[in-house]
Amino acid sequence: MDYNRKKRIPKFPLRKKYNYGFGLLKVYLSLTVIISHCCKRETTKNKFIFLTFVKSRRIHVPAFFILSFYFMYENLIAIKFRKILGRLERLFIPYLGWPIVIYILHNNLFYKFIKNNRKYSIVNLKNQLLWGNIYISQFWFQWDLIMITILFYVIIFIFKKYNLLFLQLLALFSYFLQYSGYNLRFYRTLKPENKECLGRLAESFPNTVTGFSFASLKVFDILNNYKIKTLIFSSLTFILLEKYSLFPKINGISYSGIDKNIRAVSLIFIFLLFPSDKITNTKAKRVLREFTNYTAGIFYLHNTVFLYFRDFIEPINRGTFFGCVIIYIITYLFCFIGSKIAGKSKFKNLFA
Repeated sequence: MDYNRKKRIPKFPLRKKYNYGFGLLKVYLSLTVIISHCCKRETTKNKFIFLTFVKSRRIHVPAFFILSFYFMYENLIAIKFRKILGRLERLFIPYLGWPIVIYILHNNLFYKFIKNNRKYSIVNLKNQLLWGNIYISQFWFQWDLIMITILFYVIIFIFKKYNLLFLQLLALFSYFLQYSGYNLRFYRTLKPENKECLGRLAESFPNTVTGFSFASLKVFDILNNYKIKTLIFSSLTFILLEKYSLFPKINGISYSGIDKNIRAVSLIFIFLLFPSDKITNTKAKRVLREFTNYTAGIFYLHNTVFLYFRDFIEPINRGTFFGCVIIYIITYLFCFIGSKIAGKSKFKNLFA
């Protein structure tokens, strides 16, 4: 397909219209991110919560990468300087902005109110900006997202008609690096500050190609015509792969292996079937849509909220599921207020 000709760019109904299933999926994934970083497994006694949120928390990274590159598809294939610049701007503003803001606030205010009152050094700030993994540790994800996005632009520009094939071959090569153990050995040789971002590129890349492929082949739109069958198959796949592995076990880092990626796809398909068309009440739609906003800001700031509130809120300090819900609510409110203050300016990218 010649992606440079506008008339040949396919349409994506699910991408053009807001889908509340995807919105709720982002909320679920955001909560599992918080649980992954802030919850202690032994504090979760409720079996349903444990199985639904705690045990499945490692699915959030593959799922977020798949969704990111699914929704980024049209921006990627357009190869227009303005769109490229706009996309990279939306990625870089929070990546560079929050480390600087938190560095200033922590050194001048926040560190006085927490037990671990060590100030961040200029070296900490430099490494955070370069590698995304110092005092906002989860920004390795944003680092990988930025670098893989740039790689996609380069590949699509160079290979044009055959970009999808080349990307899929690179994804297979990434799986080879994971299952051969080369990626893990490479990870162990890295310095602490660049372990996560560089070591997890091979883990992350196949998921980005999956999202891009789904958009290119219109997989979601096709499956939307077979909702019940897709729901049954996806649910069974998600459950069975939790119990039984179809692929060789991998001694990887945290998110490696085809099983995790397939379970992430199954989870996305399940939420895809959310009957958005059944919601007719305008107020309910507005509330639901507002509730599913700011998941990006929650990802950026939840660890910071955990750090500065754990000494004052017992459930957060104990690492309970309820404490993670409190972190979500606090971060959501902060992002909601910040987004309203930012208005339509570029600073809104810090929160949403």
